Amino acid sequence: MDPTLTEPDQKIQSALDYFKADMSAIRAGRANPTLVENVSVEAYGSRMKLVEVGTISAPQPSLLTVQVWDASIVTNVIKAIQEANLGLNPSNEGNLVRLPIPPLTEERRQEYVKLLHQKMEDARVQIRQIRQDTRNGWKNQMDAGEFGEDELGRREKLLQDLIDKNMQEIDHLGKAREEELMQI
Repeated sequence: MDPTLTEPDQKIQSALDYFKADMSAIRAGRANPTLVENVSVEAYGSRMKLVEVGTISAPQPSLLTVQVWDASIVTNVIKAIQEANLGLNPSNEGNLVRLPIPPLTEERRQEYVKLLHQKMEDARVQIRQIRQDTRNGWKNQMDAGEFGEDELGRREKLLQDLIDKNMQEIDHLGKAREEELMQI
């Protein structure tokens, strides 16, 4: 890769990573630990992520379990899951919290697809902003005499190729997730 694209590529990769994490939080019809791992739990006098207070697993396609390490905070974990408005109804079995995943209605699937499309567009906007910021920086460098117009054109073409490749990646990931959401 061209060294002039290292910084924009790193920014684009972090935007893509954020998009992937954001997208995985959208609930499909099957159990996925990422659905609840970032739920904020009141524990030990501070707020902690659910993944920091227990082990989250998906023993069945329609069930998540949280093995809480400290029995004294199980009620806080249940309360946090209920307050997260994920549509889950936790049940307590000692240190184990069971989270049955209800099947999605067609209407709910459509809402999730709309949410997915919004997240895809947010990621595209973020990448376009990175492109604009990078171009502006290069134009300033060109105006300062660090390189000529030909070099600017070469860099912009390389940057556009990088942007196009990552936009296709967003479309590909979004399409795969949409198919997963629409499966019954």
